[in-house]
Amino acid sequence: MDKSNENLMNALVDCGAVTPLQRRLMDALPAFCTDAGPELFDLLALLLCRQNFGDTRIPLDSSKLEARLSKTLENFGIPCKPCYKESLQKAARKINDGGYEGIVGTSAHEHSFFKKPFTLKDNYLYPTKYFYSKLNVEQKVRELFVAHAPVKGAAEKCIENVASFTKDANGNPVRLEAEQAEAIVRGVNENLIVTGGPGTGKTTVIFFLLRELYCEHPERLAYPLYLAAPSGKAADRMKESIVNSVNLVGSKEFENHLEIYNKITNAETYTLHRLLGYKPNENKFFHDEQNPFPENAVIVIDETSMVDISLFGAFLKAVPKSVRLFLLGDADQLPPVDAGAVLGDLLGVKTNSTVKLTVSRRFDKNSQIGKLASLENADTLFGFKDLNSWVLGSAVQMLGLTAENYCNEVEALLTRWFENYLSDFVDAASQINPQKQCSPQDAEYANCQKVWEFCTQSKILSAERQGGIGTDFINQFMEHLVLEKCHGKRTCKMLMLVKNQKTFRLYNGDMCILCYDKSGEGYLMFKKGNDFVFYPTYLFPKDVFELAYASTVHKAQGSEYNHVLMFLPTRLGHPLLNRQILYTGITRAKKTVTIVATPETFKAACETVIERDTGIEL
Repeated sequence: MDKSNENLMNALVDCGAVTPLQRRLMDALPAFCTDAGPELFDLLALLLCRQNFGDTRIPLDSSKLEARLSKTLENFGIPCKPCYKESLQKAARKINDGGYEGIVGTSAHEHSFFKKPFTLKDNYLYPTKYFYSKLNVEQKVRELFVAHAPVKGAAEKCIENVASFTKDANGNPVRLEAEQAEAIVRGVNENLIVTGGPGTGKTTVIFFLLRELYCEHPERLAYPLYLAAPSGKAADRMKESIVNSVNLVGSKEFENHLEIYNKITNAETYTLHRLLGYKPNENKFFHDEQNPFPENAVIVIDETSMVDISLFGAFLKAVPKSVRLFLLGDADQLPPVDAGAVLGDLLGVKTNSTVKLTVSRRFDKNSQIGKLASLENADTLFGFKDLNSWVLGSAVQMLGLTAENYCNEVEALLTRWFENYLSDFVDAASQINPQKQCSPQDAEYANCQKVWEFCTQSKILSAERQGGIGTDFINQFMEHLVLEKCHGKRTCKMLMLVKNQKTFRLYNGDMCILCYDKSGEGYLMFKKGNDFVFYPTYLFPKDVFELAYASTVHKAQGSEYNHVLMFLPTRLGHPLLNRQILYTGITRAKKTVTIVATPETFKAACETVIERDTGIEL
């Protein structure tokens, strides 16, 4: 094959837009497709590159294909040569004329993924696995999400009913918003998508919805209730929020509906993979069309914006029509790492089965973080200062990077952040006795809780892992500050799991604290529910943890912190410089947020919206 950049495939491989694995897979295609030429490799390179951006297809229409090519090359700073366009057009014409039949199928009923890895449908080319996922999603969504006519006055009655048996932290009745009450009364009789930003009460709605559902349909108490999310951390946060809502009800109400509240409180949480029963050795799920979830079960999926199309298609295949299904998520947050944008797609095609929550009780109209999160004229509203001007406790700050002394300024800012938010972490963690499991009634509990709060008090976020403002560098620098404070002695660390440990029911994204007993034996402290649990470090492989003083914005999705320091990419055109990254990072903060960027990169992030082409239609 041509090794010069006259070949689009090589140009995309050289800049990392196509992975080495994808390149090797393409190298194997001639064995299955005797008429494969350079033009086919160019077209498939663009398809796989767009897959890495989250698309599940590319158009073969001449003008649309050229626009997709230009947009892709612009992201990587590659000139759009006429020969690239000619090559793609040649391949597109040949596919439409029935060429490359060894690898391209034209009907879902005539081939399987193992025989034809690509599918042509309505002048779009799909990887077949995504085409089948799209069909699964469309079919099951039509079946499961059927809107019912609203009952007049039901929402108002629901508001008064909830106020009659609840008390908030100040002893006042809990007053639902009208949109929350609408979701509750509709959810008793239909499956729903509930969307809204931080603090709009999505999980509060789910708690009262479940209560009302079980009151109206007590026969469902005999069937499972599943609480799930893409990550274990997000699932546990949903459960924690629901349990907090249980605490709002009065004792008489609790006693009158004891079975219902026990059902909700004791519901198990799952990652979506664990809920489906993923079998890695067979690369398939236990639950599927032949072995679906139990009839009449109730399933709640939180953080649906993080679910890719393949996983969502596999999940829906296992959902029988009798199941009650509630999807929660914030459409403005980041889409999943893998291809597709399920929540955004569904919100576009199933408006009649969607309730949008708009009233935030975390960010009111006077909230500085709320104004920033709207991303409307935020750069002029708040303005940029230099990195040395960072002020402890200011609700919103925007700090501008400069080319001069850039590294030194970042290190100085990180040092000040450490001194204000993490300096006491090591001293507090050294007081923990890891040989005792710790529940709220234990004397050790207060100290464990104090240490754990360092995990939620503050977090440094970055869009990137690599580079001078990436999480790898920031974590190493913070570790250096920890060791400097301890004069190089072995000390405690803040860590995050990066691989599931099913034996201990611990999952990717779970936080923990490394601490030591008096003999120097290392232990890992996790929080499970309200209890602190310790495991000796020798029980875990060494490669399942990473430092967690800083996290990528993707990893932080679904979490909340009092104080957030966020770094944006420094290069204009960077694929992670987008509105969803910016919004997700900002809305992780509850009290203060500091953004480190340049006016140009911040403006670019505000104006760049991730759009994914999946072709879902209903």
